[in-house]
Amino acid sequence: MFKRPFIVSLAVIFVGGAAIGLKNDNQSDAQENDFDTIIKNGTVMDGTGQSSYEADVGVRDGYIYQIGDLDEANAAQEVDADGQIVAPGFIDIHSHADLEALQTATSSLTQGVTTEILSPDGFGPVDVTERYDLEDDGLAINIGTYIGFNSVWSEVVGEDDRDATEEEITEMQGLVETGLEEGAFGVSAGLFYTPATYADTEEVIDVVEVADQWRTNFPHHIRDEMDDVVEATEETIEIGEEAGLVPVITHMKVMGADNWGASEETIGLIEEANERGTYAAADVYPYLASQTGLTALVPAWVEDGGFDAMLERFADPELRPQIEEEIEDVMTSRVETAEDVYFPGDNETLADVAEREDVSPGEATMRILEDRGSLTTIYHFGHEDDYERILQNPTTAVASDGGATYSDSIHPRRYGSQPRVLGEDVRENGLLSFEEAVQKMTGLPATMIGMTDRGFIAEGMVADITVFDPETVTDNAEFEDPQQYADGIEQVLVNGEFALQDGGTTDAQLGEALQRTGNMPSRPMSVDKDVSVEGAGTLRNVDGSGSPDEEVAIAVEQAASDSAATGYFQFNHEDAGIELEADEVGQLQAKEDWASFTGLGTLENGEERTFEVIVEENDPMIEDERASVTVYIEDELEYQGTLSPEQMDVQIAEPDIAPPENAADIEAVVEDLAEDGEFANDEATRALTVHLTAVHHYENQDAAEQVIQHMGGFQDLLDHQLDEALISEEAYDILSAQAEDLLDIWE
Repeated sequence: MFKRPFIVSLAVIFVGGAAIGLKNDNQSDAQENDFDTIIKNGTVMDGTGQSSYEADVGVRDGYIYQIGDLDEANAAQEVDADGQIVAPGFIDIHSHADLEALQTATSSLTQGVTTEILSPDGFGPVDVTERYDLEDDGLAINIGTYIGFNSVWSEVVGEDDRDATEEEITEMQGLVETGLEEGAFGVSAGLFYTPATYADTEEVIDVVEVADQWRTNFPHHIRDEMDDVVEATEETIEIGEEAGLVPVITHMKVMGADNWGASEETIGLIEEANERGTYAAADVYPYLASQTGLTALVPAWVEDGGFDAMLERFADPELRPQIEEEIEDVMTSRVETAEDVYFPGDNETLADVAEREDVSPGEATMRILEDRGSLTTIYHFGHEDDYERILQNPTTAVASDGGATYSDSIHPRRYGSQPRVLGEDVRENGLLSFEEAVQKMTGLPATMIGMTDRGFIAEGMVADITVFDPETVTDNAEFEDPQQYADGIEQVLVNGEFALQDGGTTDAQLGEALQRTGNMPSRPMSVDKDVSVEGAGTLRNVDGSGSPDEEVAIAVEQAASDSAATGYFQFNHEDAGIELEADEVGQLQAKEDWASFTGLGTLENGEERTFEVIVEENDPMIEDERASVTVYIEDELEYQGTLSPEQMDVQIAEPDIAPPENAADIEAVVEDLAEDGEFANDEATRALTVHLTAVHHYENQDAAEQVIQHMGGFQDLLDHQLDEALISEEAYDILSAQAEDLLDIWE
């Protein structure tokens, strides 16, 4: 039985009353213009993290139609992007957007953001369709949503500190699964916050493991970003592994001076998880200051039962001194002093309040909570070394922990996160390349949450595009004056149309409420792998009904060094009169038993259409063991059919390392292996490099005998390092093969 939520069991969906091959009013008139928009002369950074390239990008009907030299083509609009970077639209996977602000989203568009994912940290409505209703009022950018563990726990268990019953666990599982069926992009959580903090690790696993078959992610505001940050990171990875979800440490940080440097351990835990086959990731924003409520300083036991119960404990004269002391303990574990606790709405610190009222910071905190509630509070924390280490981790995305807003009394990350990374961390400080930074804002977050048609510049992808000037892009927002828009974001296209043009918003409401389906798994990026998908056959409807009359043939591959895939794709649907053959294949993405690719094809009548194909070798959303093929042809057709598993094959392999031409080539391989953690220590790497430096010296003198002698010493050193466990077996095999290849040249 078929269980996917948004793909019905009918063979074909015709959108807007138009079948493929017939005239559709939404289609551009190709006789008038080849494209709606051409972005010319730009430097394309496609979201993969690979090297940029010069190309024009042609957009039509909301999709990327062509990439290359489009000098001979014409368009309704042309943008000269000479000297500018053409990137996928930035995807912010951690948004606390002010919902009304999404109608204009100026603060987001001026940062290059085209999509925000709502309900992080475990919050948001249990009924995720409430988020989709925002589209009724118009959206300037795209949105998606998580289903929040905290909201589910509060709905079922309540505010008290107690265990959940078996019946309540079952009820919560049902709410989580319903949220996923209705299109949520993952199960978010914030075990830092009450009452979710009262759930122990096993209870969390019991609730969220129902999401296993959905192959989604678990973005988590961990229990403790302070003294127990390492243990809290371990817990998140454990939950992900046990529940079958991708663990994501959201707004990853280290708080409190006593804990500075702990990112070495927390990033190490992520690296270890990935090495053992559990994809683990993180996101980070580029500020050493967080924003949440003032209750973050209140111990969890004081909040047991909710806000009113907390106030009752404040009023207890026997408890108040104890609470005062514990608040100050929490404060000093998060920040250094009360000067670091800032209220943006009042433009003053907790220290200012305490001094004015002549009380301690703990007492001042309780008085504010009693009189004004949990004020928006900014906590200045952290050390640059921890931030840099987290940012440079390959599986860390950039996310704002902010989102669209109108407010002038708020954290500056709402106005400056992505431009701050591009301007300060890339251009000024060189922490990342522009390609790496763009990847962390586009392709990486897209794959983390399971998107398949956004996050990359490739034929067939949705045309969410951001164009920015690498020389001028920067943030302007400050803590004292946050409502200042960023500079350097020049053009933003949302679903193929201009939402921001020449640096100014167009006021167009072009966004959509996006929904995830069961065949969109969270996954690591596959751009560093050689990937392929191959198969052919006659497709059957997923429910087994009807006579088979659809045929598919696929043979697509993409090498790790390639910017696009190559190959063949053909889809025939006899009843609908559809025959589509690929002209260009865009980006091929793959994970175990799964692949997706986009492209541009031609129908039998000569009309062009973009397409997306998703292949499952063994679709977990279908009870019978069947392969599935899902085909989307723009917004006009959606089809899914099945094959037997042996008719479809997805392959993922490590790329072959090219034979070396000289010692410098081998040295580059050593450096890559060292970055991947294949050596026990730096000394092992240095020893190999010293040998190769000598080899290179004799190569320049064309001294074959000495080259051969020193390469023999290099191999002996490899043998020694393997015996002493200083090098991994994989690295040993790679370098031994490289050494043999170089010896063959000189012998």
